[in-house]
Amino acid sequence: MKDEFKIFLNNLKDTEKLAKKIANVIVPKSLILIRGKLGVGKTTLVKYIINSMSKTKLIVSSPTFPIVNTYDLKRIRVWHYDLYRLKNKNDIYELDFEVALMDCVIIEWPEIIEDLLPNKRIDILLDEDATLKRFAKVFQKGEKSKRLKLKL
Repeated sequence: MKDEFKIFLNNLKDTEKLAKKIANVIVPKSLILIRGKLGVGKTTLVKYIINSMSKTKLIVSSPTFPIVNTYDLKRIRVWHYDLYRLKNKNDIYELDFEVALMDCVIIEWPEIIEDLLPNKRIDILLDEDATLKRFAKVFQKGEKSKRLKLKL
């Protein structure tokens, strides 16, 4: 099953609202891919997703240089990857990727490992329209898709 929808993100509250909806459907083996140009808000969305699942406010930073950060939350461990600097797709396995897939994985800049990824996932494209209004296009594959769409 595949669903797709578009939502405008007029401010940070809208981004946080989307993040909460996504956080509500995260279970073990969840995979979330976030795409978009530099500065469009990928890490901000991840920050809101992780903090929506945490009892306390966490400092969530971009893992551009370490490539992966992990967050041990009450109900799940979240692996936050930023693959912008990854040069070889097979290097992902040196970053405990196979172990991470048993938990929740959120990936910024996933294009380099596209062919290694499971099909069951949520893909999010963050972008701007011609009037510079930001939006998120959410593409969902797998049985969780209806659940998320109905809650938005």
